Amino acid sequence: MLEERVKSMKRIVVYESGTGFTEKYAKWIAEDLGCEAKERKHVNAQSLAEYDQVIYGGWVMAGMISGYNKVKAMNLKNLVVFAVGMTIPSDEVVAKLAEQNQISQGSLFYFEGGFNPQKLGFFKKKIIGMIQKSIEKKEEKTEEDIYMLQTCAGADRTSREAIADLIAYCES
Repeated sequence: MLEERVKSMKRIVVYESGTGFTEKYAKWIAEDLGCEAKERKHVNAQSLAEYDQVIYGGWVMAGMISGYNKVKAMNLKNLVVFAVGMTIPSDEVVAKLAEQNQISQGSLFYFEGGFNPQKLGFFKKKIIGMIQKSIEKKEEKTEEDIYMLQTCAGADRTSREAIADLIAYCES
């Protein structure tokens, strides 16, 4: 009975993507959950109110999940959040994102995205350039520093397998 109710839930995946990595995850999640994926700019509180579960995804910059505050302000019933960024996934990353964005940790998932410099605007390119230069100046680089430098050169680290825990959470 409970399984039937969960499978019959009306769901939607809403996302904001800067360079395509968040969109890729959103479409994989929607496919696995058998629902639709829409960009945040094409939905509003009224259109999302009809859903039993909204899965929202945004890219991360400076610890903030893009567009999340706008979605959070809609006071949706059952909101699950995923964030896509350039750092190596870890419990520490999720905890920090949860705290900074004021999300309960159980309903927040973090996925590794990538970096596509060709799709960035001037401002974002400048910020990434500054981050790169500051890392390059370090005499003793950490594993994460080296990883970040490699990613800044351009990388796609998306993984369809990464969404498994989010799918299980939504279906439970």
